[in-house]
Amino acid sequence: MGGISTNKAAQNLEHYLEKEHKGELGFRELNRFFNAATMNPNMFTVVIFHKEIPEIEFYCHVNPKELLENDTLSYYGKENLKIADLYERERKRYETRQNVKADFVNEIPKIKFENDRFEIFVPGEIETAALHDVIERFVARLNSVYEELDIPYTMSLYIKTEAHPEGFIDIPLENIENQWHPQMFMLSATMNNFVTIEKDIKQRIQTNLDASYPNYEIDDNYRKIILDKSSLSKIAWVQYLKDKTIDNDKNEKWQNPLTGLYITYYDIQTGHLYFGEMVSQENDNISYDETLALIKLKVEAEGIQM
Repeated sequence: MGGISTNKAAQNLEHYLEKEHKGELGFRELNRFFNAATMNPNMFTVVIFHKEIPEIEFYCHVNPKELLENDTLSYYGKENLKIADLYERERKRYETRQNVKADFVNEIPKIKFENDRFEIFVPGEIETAALHDVIERFVARLNSVYEELDIPYTMSLYIKTEAHPEGFIDIPLENIENQWHPQMFMLSATMNNFVTIEKDIKQRIQTNLDASYPNYEIDDNYRKIILDKSSLSKIAWVQYLKDKTIDNDKNEKWQNPLTGLYITYYDIQTGHLYFGEMVSQENDNISYDETLALIKLKVEAEGIQM
């Protein structure tokens, strides 16, 4: 392959950071990045971070062989970016996150900005109206600095509480014209007692399948657990079911085996399992939006607010 050695690349990068950033920045995960597109054996990927504030970090492509003579990052084309530019961008994002945290320090003592979610800890006993108010104001604050946060990923709002310190509610955030909008409340699989709840519901589903729909089996990879926004205790466990009679190894044309859609209604506070029902055996023939509309129709008819 040729190119500068990894040891020499690390030496050059360390020398450059010491010279240009006075030793303020460090690096890790230095790996050669050679592919058909770049055809450059001297290109590396690396994570650069602030030594005293490790939250400030960024991933980039560098050419350590040329870095000491020419520190323009060629990988980024005509932008003419340098490590300093990427660092300044990330530093501003960090300051924006810190400002958001400061605005809610008395209501939300713990806020984490993860790659795929905003994680918050809400202390005390959870009251529905107060929780909705905090969610509305927090998301509005995030939207006010949408550009500054510069997050390209699909995000959710993940809520932890004293009763459920590992996670209670996961709220997908739909991005509409660069603004986040909270969607349905989803029960987190990390909540306390989830394993017991899951076992009870799946046993009931399996019993009903054995009796009335023996061609179906539970697919553990596909489910939605919708939490009632009003009570914060009732859930609709939406389980996708696999049709065991569909054998795609023998079919000339692949067929989606997830034809069944089964909903079970349960109260996580009382442990009461109300009932379950098969709501569709043709889920493979309808679109995602049509499936969502069907779920909404069924669960809201049972008093669960989506």
